[in-house]
Amino acid sequence: MRKYYLDNLRWLVILVLFPYHVLLIYSGIGAYYFHVTDSAIADAFILSFAPWFMQLLFTVAGIATYYSLRKRSSTEYLKERVTKLLLPTAAGVILVIPLSVYYGYLFNGYTGNFLSFWVNHLSHPLQNMENGLLLGPLWFLLYLFIVSLVALPIIMKYKNSQWRIPIEKVTVPKLLLLVIPLAIGSIFLDLYPDKSILQFFLLFLFGYFLLSDDSIQQKLEDRRWPLFISFLVLTVIYVVITVPSLSSAGETAPATALTLSSIISLLVLKLYVNAILWLGVLGVMGMGKHYLEFKNKKTLYLSAVSFPIYIFHIVWVNLFAYYIIGWIPDMMVLQVILTLALSFVFTIATIEVVRRIPGIRFIFGIKG
Repeated sequence: MRKYYLDNLRWLVILVLFPYHVLLIYSGIGAYYFHVTDSAIADAFILSFAPWFMQLLFTVAGIATYYSLRKRSSTEYLKERVTKLLLPTAAGVILVIPLSVYYGYLFNGYTGNFLSFWVNHLSHPLQNMENGLLLGPLWFLLYLFIVSLVALPIIMKYKNSQWRIPIEKVTVPKLLLLVIPLAIGSIFLDLYPDKSILQFFLLFLFGYFLLSDDSIQQKLEDRRWPLFISFLVLTVIYVVITVPSLSSAGETAPATALTLSSIISLLVLKLYVNAILWLGVLGVMGMGKHYLEFKNKKTLYLSAVSFPIYIFHIVWVNLFAYYIIGWIPDMMVLQVILTLALSFVFTIATIEVVRRIPGIRFIFGIKG
């Protein structure tokens, strides 16, 4: 039986990307295409979601792979990964991301036309890969493709073996201990800026081998409130401590020598952030199973177009942000509301246009 709550969690997380990317424009966290000001509200929002929401998508993808391989062969699964992930990534890198980056360049003073920018942008793939401009948010699709590809031989070997994980012995406290390998994994293999593919690989495997089991999902539902409240408490502490330090970072950012104390501090921080991540994944899954196991026309539609929303939203966010910030400067709240509303409407409109063009919809992985 299909788990509709997993579909609903997926499209809900993807919709969070609208306010997430809009508010990055007003945040001092990371490096977005353009930056207007530093808002503590924007920082708090970003910090509340950054540790866990994309990680949840990889976990759900691992669970979905478990169900997919029950009715598909490994060859069929790989073909589906290519058409749904790899091909749209390539199409997006060529046709979508350059336009979103272009508006960032315009905001920062670039005066050339788009065609010249597009040619120059695609002429320096390694440089733009290193600084995050080649893929933009499409890193998720590429990472998920790589993770699926690497995980498949492990999964098939397990399926063809006699040994089985003793699921009946897996308790919620034992699941919580997985924060340790996640914290260690988060330190290594950043193929894309500040995003460890090893950590996402582990989440995918945890989803496939553990969280796909009905009894484990039931345990998460039964413990949903302790897990979710613990997640909220750690998140609030993290935000309260981190936001003030961001506002003063520009004044107190001298280079610090690598010492034993600094290494220990880094490891403790990694463990703390990954505790937020893992409690968030487990707690949100438990809440989702209890409250989101339903379907209607709207949820089925949003589930069907969730990945296309992911691909196209960034262009409209950046386009409308660029023009709206210029039209109504110093009005952050109105800028955010208008950018959110218009980018969502135009993203859905783009999907509806593209899905009616057979060749174009195929390269973006959209069903007719």
